[in-house]
Amino acid sequence: MKEKRSALSNGDAAEFKVIDKRHFADIDSIPAEAAVEEKPRYPAFVEELVAKLAETERRSEEKKKQVDEEIAKMRNRLEADYERQIQLQKKDLLLPFLEVLDNLERALDAAQKTDGTEGLLKGVVMTANLFRSKLKALGVEVIPVLDQPFDPNLGEAVGIVEVADPAKDGLVVEEVQRGYRIGEQLVRPAQVRVGKLRS
Repeated sequence: MKEKRSALSNGDAAEFKVIDKRHFADIDSIPAEAAVEEKPRYPAFVEELVAKLAETERRSEEKKKQVDEEIAKMRNRLEADYERQIQLQKKDLLLPFLEVLDNLERALDAAQKTDGTEGLLKGVVMTANLFRSKLKALGVEVIPVLDQPFDPNLGEAVGIVEVADPAKDGLVVEEVQRGYRIGEQLVRPAQVRVGKLRS
């Protein structure tokens, strides 16, 4: 007993040798310096938690993919529905103008059959009136600017006319092109000439 202790205390380390008796293992081909990959070992409950976390992440990714697919389908449906609505609105908007075109074509037809311009003028006047009534039905109204103080929010000054009457200074004295609005929304500003007192 004492001899064994003294042998170890002298610094002689006991040599261990591993002999692998597996018939498929070739120990000689593995270099001595080869690093052995060590996998971290956790207690069983931690491994269960890690597995549950991985499963939760997998399910979350699946759900996210499903939600993305549903959003894409919904977007496509909404875009298709929007296009359909636009086409229907275009149709509803164009129908009244087709009536106006029909009247113009009738007036031209009548003018060609009769040599007088009186029938043509009458047809064009009727068509213009029909056109105005269709615009009014759509909520489009003429902006009254003549003899009113010039408002740059409603009109565009394309010229100045010298006036002798001081009351007409700064007023719209001529309407070159009518302006239109729908409610408070400006569709087209009026083009006007504004009076300026002669100096």
